[in-house]
Amino acid sequence: MLKRLFSAIIVVASCISAGAQGTCIINGNIADGKKIKKVSLVIADEFGQEREVAVSKVKKGKYLFTHEIAAGEPVMLYTIKGIGEKGIRLFVEPGEVNVNTVSAEAPEESTVTGTPTNDAYAEYMAIRDAGQKRVDTQTEALAAANGSDWLQSSEGKSTVKSIKAREAIKTEAEAIRFLINHNSSPMTPFEIEHTLLPNLSEGYADQMTKAIAVSLGNHPYYLSLRNKVLSNSMKVGNEVPDITLPLLSGEKKRLSDYRGKYVVLNFWASGCEKSPAMLAIMKELYETIKSSNGQFVIVSFALDSNAAAWKETVKSNGTDLEGWIHACDATGAESPAAKLYKVESTPKIVLIEPEGRAVSLNLENNEVIMRVKQIMSGDLYYLDQEE
Repeated sequence: MLKRLFSAIIVVASCISAGAQGTCIINGNIADGKKIKKVSLVIADEFGQEREVAVSKVKKGKYLFTHEIAAGEPVMLYTIKGIGEKGIRLFVEPGEVNVNTVSAEAPEESTVTGTPTNDAYAEYMAIRDAGQKRVDTQTEALAAANGSDWLQSSEGKSTVKSIKAREAIKTEAEAIRFLINHNSSPMTPFEIEHTLLPNLSEGYADQMTKAIAVSLGNHPYYLSLRNKVLSNSMKVGNEVPDITLPLLSGEKKRLSDYRGKYVVLNFWASGCEKSPAMLAIMKELYETIKSSNGQFVIVSFALDSNAAAWKETVKSNGTDLEGWIHACDATGAESPAAKLYKVESTPKIVLIEPEGRAVSLNLENNEVIMRVKQIMSGDLYYLDQEE
């Protein structure tokens, strides 16, 4: 009997662990939060769409979130909304997180501690804050020694400018060193993308990306960073960004799922005046590649903001066909995919070879069929193109 009971407990425990990998408990305290009645825990997806995952009442400035983390769920940044305009950001991961806010008017000054990623992130932000403090300390010392009027003089302004530049370089170097020393933390690709990337050359950005631990290879923040790096260096012969494809069926795929095939990636929009001409070309192309034995695939990415209308358009224009991939993230011209591919107007046709490198970044409508036929005939003309 006891043996059977023990076996049953093991089975139940296995089922629970299969569906979850832990719990994140968030203890919050707002020192002057008597007027705040509730807060919410929110996460944004890659398309910028926010999703509320929990709500907590605030009693005497205190609140509590208990978030169950599903198996395989990556450690991500969430935001506590309802405190100030921007709220408080924190990483949600197994463990207990303590969020202390001195003033609801300055949530950005909150301290977030208690779990590995949040503790490391606090260290990283302290490095960045220290740089500004050094600038302030040196500027105050100059004012005390030379007077406030001197600070406004040409010499004073140049001196302060030099201090700021020196401390900015020092801070950046310390920040990079810290992130590389924490290359298996999800905060590293996130911070490289959002704070360092604008100041990095293409080569250095590529090296920074390669320095991230292999264990983060499928993490959303790593994928996002890598896409930005590929976008910044996008040219014929280079690997193209691996965008997400929200399909007609509701399923999501990635462009890389079609590796091994030539991909004709077509950005279009329902309201574009050139759509009818482009549609005719794409239909002719579809008929052309039928004889390619699966060597080619068409991916039509609509820059529409209304998903329902997009689905109806695809059905009504007769392109809801087997082997013709349709995608739309319903964010219109603000689509992350469009930004990565630098789409300034539609239609835009990108031809990608089986290894994921660009053959052409902007084929004309009347050129795409000719180029596809050329490749189908065995003429890999693009191998002779300059990168």
